[in-house]
This record gives sequence, structure tokens and C-alpha cells, in this order.
Amino acid sequence: MTDATIAANQEVLVETKIKASPATVWKALTDDIGLWWPAEFYIGGTEGARSYSLEARPGGRVYEEWDEGGGLLWGQVCTAVPEKMLQATGFTFPQWGGPSIGFLTWTLEADGEGCSLRFTEQTLGMSSEGNRAEKTKGWTFLFGGVLKAHVEGTPPPKWED
Repeated sequence: MTDATIAANQEVLVETKIKASPATVWKALTDDIGLWWPAEFYIGGTEGARSYSLEARPGGRVYEEWDEGGGLLWGQVCTAVPEKMLQATGFTFPQWGGPSIGFLTWTLEADGEGCSLRFTEQTLGMSSEGNRAEKTKGWTFLFGGVLKAHVEGTPPPKWED
């Protein structure tokens, strides 16, 4: 942890235009998240025998379940305003660059050709600029790449380390 710093308000911002209604994007982001969540973004389990879920209600979980009975709770939903906004909190353990807590917000807004998805993650606790860069890359890939492709019916991009 030589490059770790206390991040009083480290923020990642990803903005994506998607050619679909807010209702369609909301459904993909919540009910259908397991259909497009990429294999590289799971922590455990066997490909094809694990799932990723987001319960879009206050107190709902953002989590993965594994075939052998394990799993990982990524976060908990705090605010859900269907088709408009979702907020969640999540913890990062030291093995992944923490300890820290993240405050995640997704907002959807209709525009002329579909909708804009704006995602922010604000992190408090141990983090580093390298960790922030990795989060920016990952969230951009997920929302500006894989989710967008899923909703628009195009092939998803490939993850590159």
C-alpha cells in the first residue's frame, strides 16, 4: 500500500449517451444486470454457474452469488427512483485497495435521441490515484461499453487489462 492516500472526496465520473428510453436503460441496469455483467468483473464462482443481481429498492443488495454457495455483497441500495436515479453504498476491503466506502449514484435523463446515464462514485478512506484510474476505466467499460451495447443491441467490447 505504498501509494495509498486518504481520499477525503475522491470522485469518478462517467457520462454515457444511450439510444434508448430511461425505462429501457433502468430495466437493463436493474432487472437485467445479470444478462450483460461481464465475466471479468466477477470475484468468484464458475463462469456459467454464477449470477449478478441488483435489487432496486431501498435496502436492496448489489451482489454476486456463486455456484458453490458463496458470494459477495458489493453494496446496498439507499435510494431508488425508477427510471431516474439509483444510489448505493459499498465497502472496499484492503485486498482491493481499501479500506474505504463508496457512494455510488446513477442518474438517467431523457434527451433527444434516448437518454444520458451519469454515474459517480465518491470514495472516502484509503485509496490511490492508481485505484481511481482503474475504477474510471472499469466503470467506463461497464456503462459506456457493455451496458450501452446490451441496450442498443450491438456486440459488447472486450475487456483489456
